[in-house]
Amino acid sequence: MFDAPRPHHRHPTRETAAMPEASSQAPEITDADIDWVRALMGLEILDPPRRTFLAARNTLDVSACPGSGKTTLIVAKLAILARKWPHRTKGICVLSHTNVAREEIQRRLGSTVVGQRLLDYPHFIDTIHGFVNRFLALPWLNSKGFPSPTIDNDVTTAYRRGVLANADYRTVQNFLTQKHSSFDHLQICAHNLHFDLGGKPFPAGPNAKSFKLAKQAIETAAHAGYFCYDEMFVWGHALLANFPAVALWLRHRFPLVIIDEMQDTFEAQGAILQAVFPRTLPDVIVQRVGDPNQAIFDDSDAEPNKSDPFPDSDPTRCVDIPSSHRFGPEIAALASPFAVAPVGNHGLCGIGPKAITGAPTTCDHAIFIFPSNSTVGVLDAYGKHVLTTFDDGTLAKGMVTAVGAVHQDASDIAPGHDQFPKSVPHYWSGYTADICRKDPHPKSFVQYVRAAQAIVRDGHDLAPGVERIASGLVRLAGHIGNAGQLKRKARTHRAIIDALEANTAVLTTYRQMIKKVLIDWIPLTEKNWGTVRTDILAIACALCDGPTNPNVINFLEWPDTDPSLAVGASTSAHDASPNVYHVSHGNRRVNIRLGSIHSVKGQTHLATLVLNTYWHDHSFRRMLPWLLGDKVNEGGAKVQDRKRLLQTYVAMTRPSHMICLAVPYSICSGAKSFSQHIATLSARGWRVAEIIDGAPVWHG
Repeated sequence: MFDAPRPHHRHPTRETAAMPEASSQAPEITDADIDWVRALMGLEILDPPRRTFLAARNTLDVSACPGSGKTTLIVAKLAILARKWPHRTKGICVLSHTNVAREEIQRRLGSTVVGQRLLDYPHFIDTIHGFVNRFLALPWLNSKGFPSPTIDNDVTTAYRRGVLANADYRTVQNFLTQKHSSFDHLQICAHNLHFDLGGKPFPAGPNAKSFKLAKQAIETAAHAGYFCYDEMFVWGHALLANFPAVALWLRHRFPLVIIDEMQDTFEAQGAILQAVFPRTLPDVIVQRVGDPNQAIFDDSDAEPNKSDPFPDSDPTRCVDIPSSHRFGPEIAALASPFAVAPVGNHGLCGIGPKAITGAPTTCDHAIFIFPSNSTVGVLDAYGKHVLTTFDDGTLAKGMVTAVGAVHQDASDIAPGHDQFPKSVPHYWSGYTADICRKDPHPKSFVQYVRAAQAIVRDGHDLAPGVERIASGLVRLAGHIGNAGQLKRKARTHRAIIDALEANTAVLTTYRQMIKKVLIDWIPLTEKNWGTVRTDILAIACALCDGPTNPNVINFLEWPDTDPSLAVGASTSAHDASPNVYHVSHGNRRVNIRLGSIHSVKGQTHLATLVLNTYWHDHSFRRMLPWLLGDKVNEGGAKVQDRKRLLQTYVAMTRPSHMICLAVPYSICSGAKSFSQHIATLSARGWRVAEIIDGAPVWHG
């Protein structure tokens, strides 16, 4: 299998000229092919924009609205292509930020011949990080004599700390604290091991003691093979700079590239994708799919992609999919004004939701206006509104959520403060932010197991949960010894099965461990963790060679402070499991799952409550002109308001049936009278309830 080209081509320009156009290497997709995949995957009738994307053999950007089924469309296109793919050594490269596309292929096509073809050579379906590591960064590191690397932010930072004596570490950390930074922010930014603080210069010169100590920590860890995730882009760029023919060979290997969730691509990723797969060259097809109105980043320091912005400014290279199967026209009309960029020619179009037996065809979309110094009763009013709208059968089929843009602890802000409510915990003190982090690299193996259980519980699909546990085992093996080859495999569970094939005892232990935690669903407690831990360590040791690293002990220990293992303190009598709030009404009950807006991106809910939070100002105070219809899209939005629009749009497009908002009273008592605001909101499709003494009083 091709991993890295040998940089021996002396005339890359001559090679480039000899390359055939990529469109001639991609098979033609006909209406008959589209009808075939519709039957195979059980798809609904496809409209012209969707058919245009499926049939496209040219470089193209697809702006697809929330709930448009873009990942399903990508999988459908891949199924057709795999069926007709003419090449044995050239493949399709599918990249994203998560492995959702691979999981969707496994779920929908795993038992089919085309599905098996897609998941094997010559095709490559993985994350952008996975692509850079395999084809660029690791070949560069290997060529420079670095050991098989451990790529992990937490482990690398711990190793760098361990390089320094305690007093020396405190010297650096105290200095950086005074500069409003941290030792944890140290990051390699150039192939000569120059470093900065996550894009910001180190605040001392090369002769300063703090600089020398930081340099010692960085260089010692690097020569031992410890790196952070985003540092791999540095080595990727180094390979491309020194051996430009690498990009030529990658385009030869992958004449068709599909990038999902393109709006989430930040500058470092965009620059390297543009360097390898320029969208101006005829020898490669680059099809980017995403939604510019959902470009919210988990990392607050992430720089948007400026190397090749999405979508293309040339309308002839773009396709819009403005219709959503997730929700109907009512939610579409309420959410559409918050889209930064206008959706299609006529705004967001709702052609859903899918019918649920017992669910009403229309719902009362509600705004709960609460006293500015108290959130008591907000979640209860929302929960009871949900219970009066949906029967138990419907509730069993959908998720009920409440989300806010800010969700970190804000216990220093008390009721009555002008920033209250600042964060999600102000609506329920049992909320813990760490539980809902979309972190693909948990700090302990226990968190891998709990994340896997949550994936299986929420998606009712075992495969993604198994992959999560398998990825934790590969990471653990990398801590213990040399697991470099194992890390390069795209299908982690399959790689473990293959690696343990000759060790039947350990292979049986692995399969039994998966059964225990994901099928038998044994309670995850400190008491039974000891037995599970022993099995996990035995499996990881069998997957690699080398001495045990001390970091393994911490990674496998029961995390006493892990907030995902216990419910936080609360003053509510309605506490449930972590970050789930119970509301009862009569003999019925609904579970409301709380979280950040970032954490629910990509999800579909039955009902969603968007909570007002504070970041430089109250979110709904800044969004009020859009809520009242005075502003639409990005017109008149400042930088901070643009960010709020993106967040609000993402939150409001999660639900299939009901959208609700929680708004402080002070926001609705400005230049216009409270009654005028109520009248305007009602005319725009909202039903308004005022929370008085903890209970809702409905207006109209």
